[in-house]
Amino acid sequence: MRIYYLIFLVTVSFSGWSQNVDSLLKVATGLDQAAVKANNLLYNYHINSNPKKALDFTLKGLDIALKLEDKEGIAASYNNIGVFYKNHGAIDKAMNYHLQSMQLHKEINNAKGYAYSLNNIGTIYSIKGQSKEALNYFLQSYWILDSLKDQKNIVGALNNLGNTYLEMGEDYRAIGFYKKAINIFDANGVSAFDPYSNIGNAYYKREEFDRAKKYYELALETSIDRNDIVGQAFALHNMSTYYVNTNNEKEALNYELKALVNAQNVINKPLLKDIHLTLANIYFNLGNIEAAYDNRVLYDAYRDDIINETSNRKIAELEVTFHMLEKEKEIALIKKENEVNKLKVSNTKTFVLIAIMGAIIFLGGIIIYATLKKGNKISMLDPRWKVKK
Repeated sequence: MRIYYLIFLVTVSFSGWSQNVDSLLKVATGLDQAAVKANNLLYNYHINSNPKKALDFTLKGLDIALKLEDKEGIAASYNNIGVFYKNHGAIDKAMNYHLQSMQLHKEINNAKGYAYSLNNIGTIYSIKGQSKEALNYFLQSYWILDSLKDQKNIVGALNNLGNTYLEMGEDYRAIGFYKKAINIFDANGVSAFDPYSNIGNAYYKREEFDRAKKYYELALETSIDRNDIVGQAFALHNMSTYYVNTNNEKEALNYELKALVNAQNVINKPLLKDIHLTLANIYFNLGNIEAAYDNRVLYDAYRDDIINETSNRKIAELEVTFHMLEKEKEIALIKKENEVNKLKVSNTKTFVLIAIMGAIIFLGGIIIYATLKKGNKISMLDPRWKVKK
């Protein structure tokens, strides 16, 4: 069985902002903090459909933010660049930008942004297979989100903790975090994550199939209530897998065919690939060799299609990554220009301060001289100036 787990990457959004693209485009042409926010929102809008365009928007926002010394805007752009690099497999570069984003959020006391950065750093460690480091960051993120009552992202944080403990072989601790997520999931109608499927997967991993079935059924009920077609497809596929492992091929076939319809409706190729392989095995066990063969052919076709799409995507990602490397040179120049301008301003302020102090000393000397002369005082240079004993 393939386990699909739920690590969430947070891109920065700004409450109160309209998602109307045309209005955002107008605001994004400015040179103020509103333009920074608009450009980062446009990044969010385009990141899945056109990563290169999304990158250009967040880099434009970064350019403005750096010139304004807008730390919140800089942190948002760094986070977005980190997500971009993560999506394109440049894990170390992603980590670098998320660390910079985290530091800026800390400096401006932005607790929510800091929690998001902690989560994203945990995600990078998880991808690198460093579960203990990932756990440390996920825990910190969860504690902050919990204190902020950020219910939607608390569910995601709990899922991340569960996934990490599952990777570490601590299945029951993982299940504990998944079950804690259920309380928030049910009470608040949070739909971003489905803890039921994860609990089912955890029990399935332990070969506690009846317990796994219970949670797969709950996942199916929940996805139907929410009209979540993708969720229904996964839940039905998981139910089919349960019946395969309990040697009930007819019931397994029933659920897998329903899963197939849902997966076809949303054109989820990775899931379709898995479904056709399961169907091939079920039909073979039922003695329907022709149907088994047909589904095996479809499995091979989806597998090859995914491989080709992956290869084409990697080529496209290389092009976009090269584009990003070129843009990084621009970022470095912008930073350098800002540092030079700061130095010029600092030097100017220092010069003005010295001039003012010099003028004050000069005027003070004149006033003292005039006062002494007027009072016919003895000059300090006069040999009669002595301390009387």
